[in-house]
Amino acid sequence: MGSKAYERTLLPASVGAKTRSAETEASNIQIAKGIKIIMYEDRTLVCRDCGKEFIFSAGEQEFYAKNDFKNDPVRCPECRKARKNAARGQQPREMFDAVCASCGKPTKVPFQPRNDKPIYCSECFAARRGR
Repeated sequence: MGSKAYERTLLPASVGAKTRSAETEASNIQIAKGIKIIMYEDRTLVCRDCGKEFIFSAGEQEFYAKNDFKNDPVRCPECRKARKNAARGQQPREMFDAVCASCGKPTKVPFQPRNDKPIYCSECFAARRGR
């Protein structure tokens, strides 16, 4: 006599169901105990391009696992960004120094300032835009 393997599929109770059997409740507990919970911890990796150490955070690891990425990143965020920009043919933006016309604070803008138009820092620009 050989042993037989049984497979049982549990279905959730219907919307109108008022009670569940004790057997179903016990099975749900066993299923809950069988769920594999993965806890991620921050890891330190070394960049392939610049050799600098960078943190591969628990949140990033969870994102990689959720999206089925098989390999850890090999470049730091700065080198990844530079590589993406180079692949697109983009160069880093040249920033120009300016003085905010509203508060007088020094700021940087991605265009050559002209004297005929006022320049605003990001806080003053956001406040003016919200009017």
